Amino acid sequence: MKLTEALWMTVASMATGLTLSCFSLVKAPWNAVLSLLAILIVLFYFRKNERRGLRIGFVVCSVLYYILFIFILSAYLYVRGLV
Repeated sequence: MKLTEALWMTVASMATGLTLSCFSLVKAPWNAVLSLLAILIVLFYFRKNERRGLRIGFVVCSVLYYILFIFILSAYLYVRGLV
């Protein structure tokens, strides 16, 4: 794996994880927009990278970033008293 492939995987999986974590926290009209944005990021990344290893790494990193961001956002909302 080249450095540029690793950076693209990191940025794309981070963006996907962030949009999915925001998707699970916001209300009705915005979660549809965020899910479409996540789908567009995934389609862009999968068209750009054909290798199976990069795709598996992307999915695994996206799930890990989702868990990380949902924890951070939930803790932030709890501290602010919004939950």
